[in-house]
Amino acid sequence: MASNEEDSIMQTEQTERSTEQTGSTNSSNSNRNKTEEAPEEERDGFDNGVEFVLTCLGLAVGLGNIWRFPTRAYENGGSAFLIPYLTFAFLLGFPSVYFEFLLGQYNGKSPPVIFRRVMPILEGIGWMGPAVAALVAIYYIVLISWISIYLVNIFRGHFHVWGKCDNAWNEVETCIDMISQKKCRTENPPGWLNGSTLPEKMFYINNTCVDASNYTNVSLTSATEQYFMRNIIDPSNTLYEFETINWPVLAAMTACWILTALGIVKGAKVMGKISYVAVILPYVIVAILFVRGITLDGAGDGISYYLGKPDFSKLGHAKTWIEALKQLCFSLSVGHGALMSLAAYSKKHHNVFRDASIVIIGDTCMSLVGGAAVFSTLGFLAKQRGVTVPEVVKSGLSLAFVVYPEAMTQMPFPWLWSFLFFFMLFLLGASTEIALVEVFCSCIYDQSKSLRNKKWLVVTVWCTTLYLVGILFSTRAGLYWFELFDSYTAGFSSVCTLGCEFVIIMLIYGYRNFSDDIVEVLGKPRNSLTKNIGPHSPWFLFDWTVICPVIAVALVGLSFMRDYPYEGDAVKFPVSFDIIGWCLSFLPVFLVPIFALLNIIRYQNRRIPFQSLFMLQKQHSSYPRISEGFDEEQQLLQEDLPEKEPWDEDGSSLSKERATASGDEPATIDVTTTIHQFY
Repeated sequence: MASNEEDSIMQTEQTERSTEQTGSTNSSNSNRNKTEEAPEEERDGFDNGVEFVLTCLGLAVGLGNIWRFPTRAYENGGSAFLIPYLTFAFLLGFPSVYFEFLLGQYNGKSPPVIFRRVMPILEGIGWMGPAVAALVAIYYIVLISWISIYLVNIFRGHFHVWGKCDNAWNEVETCIDMISQKKCRTENPPGWLNGSTLPEKMFYINNTCVDASNYTNVSLTSATEQYFMRNIIDPSNTLYEFETINWPVLAAMTACWILTALGIVKGAKVMGKISYVAVILPYVIVAILFVRGITLDGAGDGISYYLGKPDFSKLGHAKTWIEALKQLCFSLSVGHGALMSLAAYSKKHHNVFRDASIVIIGDTCMSLVGGAAVFSTLGFLAKQRGVTVPEVVKSGLSLAFVVYPEAMTQMPFPWLWSFLFFFMLFLLGASTEIALVEVFCSCIYDQSKSLRNKKWLVVTVWCTTLYLVGILFSTRAGLYWFELFDSYTAGFSSVCTLGCEFVIIMLIYGYRNFSDDIVEVLGKPRNSLTKNIGPHSPWFLFDWTVICPVIAVALVGLSFMRDYPYEGDAVKFPVSFDIIGWCLSFLPVFLVPIFALLNIIRYQNRRIPFQSLFMLQKQHSSYPRISEGFDEEQQLLQEDLPEKEPWDEDGSSLSKERATASGDEPATIDVTTTIHQFY
């Protein structure tokens, strides 16, 4: 009898223990599933993959493809320049675009959140790219403003005035009327008697042909250059002579900022729709300009200088390779955070390898075809002037705002070609500007729960802030500040950003983990071809781990090799020009320690152990997969990690956490729950 009672009691106790264990296990599993199944708030992404790749093309293909690439190629060996350019496109360009696409699409967040989840102490690395994008956006819109002024003047019917020397802004004594220059090549040039001995070279100045030898020590400028420099920009003499506001530039800049804000306020869906026009139309226009250019008299000479006379000796000069690398990085906008941010709006399993290929090919084609269109037109201009092509080639701003407008005034229907050219430039610039400005806005959305539904407020405040800073460029000293930003903000810092991204992801996060991320995004390789030379190729892991960081470090070092003072003019560009420039270059780098300190303070306030700042966070997309390989000791360390991002915690839960940690209430920790949370 007693024995039966004891057996009954033992069975009851075992049943109770079993029930408790089952309940505990179910509770643990339930909590784990809550963590796994609790989805993050999804972004409003692109409607389809076409809109995503077009938007990325709009960012990559910009004004530099039209005026920077052709002159770089011409100055560095012609078609021989394509060898270093395509080499770096293979070693750095394409891998970088593919890398940033993968990071953004897999994590579905902006750069600061991505790197914060890898290691909170390194969140500042994620802010470097958006900071570079902001600095570029401030001055890049000035270019679009100048282009806008040209477009407005074309609509007003004033397209013919920029080629003449009889306008109010002209300095008649030094203005060369290039359109009338052909009159000086006749048997009876204006200002010379019949039978007179004509000088070897003459200029058409002030309605007469003059001996060029009398102007050896005089600075002469073409009518189109005076139109741009004296009417559009009207610069002062030095960096700090701000004097008055250039009201047409300020008005154009205001309109451009309003259009930029409207383009991004509705998010990726509207940006994708805009890309159909802003990206596809420039390709159509450049094709039209190319066809028109190669049919002009003298076009063959221009294209011959551009691509037909390769100078392979230039390949032995380090400068040629450096220029190719700089042009590639500038053109693709890598290290700006924009490609990563745009990819975050794409669906997780979208084929980013294909999209990266399209961006590289599209960018290179625009550079080659756009360059051919420009140089064929320069060949025509040289023929009209009666000079050789090298004498009409200008670099940078002069090519777009001085040389090309002059050529178009000498074509039939000059208003049509002028409009197509500047409208193409406007679309290329606007699509890039929208993507650059959107980067910072997406960072704010991701880190502010209250502002996710108030995008209009974020966009308005950010655009207004950049606009107010940019008013500096609408003063008479604006050209010098434009040169400062253009020279310092887009090179050193973007390459620093890119190099840091490679090192952190491939060495700290781990190349094996990143390789597994690729499989999650694109699936397993279908055959040996895709495994070896496709998106899963081991080559990319090697390239991202070794080659890309080495190239980035080399380019950072080369960035310090500059000529001082800038352009050899210490009056216009004093020592402070370079000091301010280097401060701007290092500004994104300074954000790394600032955000490291901010996160240290943030974790201290939340009573989270210091070591958690150096650990992969639970919110990272790969946390469940990686944590499966942790041993018991590593799992115990995960108890200290926060369950939510700081901006996703409500005030009550945070106050309760602090109160419990400080001893105001008995601290209770459900070990079974935290152990089963995936790291």
